[in-house]
Amino acid sequence: MRRWRGLILYFLDYAIFTGAIRHYAAKTLEEAFKQDPNPQRRRLHFVNLLREEYAGYEDTGALLDAFLDYREGRLDHPIASLMTFRPAEVALAAMFESHQISSGDELYRRLRLGEWIPREWSEWFPDLDLPKSLALACRFFFEDCARNQKPYGVIAYNKIKHGLLIVPSGRAYKGGDYPDTPAALFPTPGERQKEGAPAYSIYGFPCDDVHIEQRHASIEFIQCNLRLLSGLYVTWRYPAVLAGKGISPRQLFACKEFYDVRHLISEVTQKK
Repeated sequence: MRRWRGLILYFLDYAIFTGAIRHYAAKTLEEAFKQDPNPQRRRLHFVNLLREEYAGYEDTGALLDAFLDYREGRLDHPIASLMTFRPAEVALAAMFESHQISSGDELYRRLRLGEWIPREWSEWFPDLDLPKSLALACRFFFEDCARNQKPYGVIAYNKIKHGLLIVPSGRAYKGGDYPDTPAALFPTPGERQKEGAPAYSIYGFPCDDVHIEQRHASIEFIQCNLRLLSGLYVTWRYPAVLAGKGISPRQLFACKEFYDVRHLISEVTQKK
């Protein structure tokens, strides 16, 4: 596994840059939408939010699977798992089942996240309850993300990425009282076709203000917490390497690029 050692700083890059890409895209889209929330832009905005959200589920599956394999002794370096990761195969519920994870609290214990928390954290950031934030993140990954990653949503996400089979209104294809919202078109599973179902199916998405806000919140929570895990991992496991590059753990967690993550921890800390 020595061949992966040259990539150990990837997790630092994920914490500062890579993991922020989806959140940045969502925030930029949100600002543009708020400037001119016309019906066409609402549909375009929502489809792009859906893409970022489901990509976030893939990131969650890939990183947690890699960290769990590392903690279970299957890997010396989590990057080895990420290099062979196939996004289309990720289903969070199945991934948790494969590791025999039955709750968010168990995910926290199996990752042994308490070991990753710097001993000086409470001195650096006395107002940020990191253990509480990490515990909530693990529950969110296990309960909310696994539940919200719906099979038809995955199909729609893949159509957005590759098939271009996204339409502005499912009602135009389905008729009747079907919601007048963006929808994905995809072949009906063969079993259902044998039962007399049409050759194609339509899967629509509500894009009202409530659902838009929920997807924004989901993207932010996913990406900030994945960045937090990556930053904690690299500072815990490779402090000497970071020190050799003039980077201390406190500098990483206090830097301006990490503001969104600190802000999220602050919000969790303030909740009773």
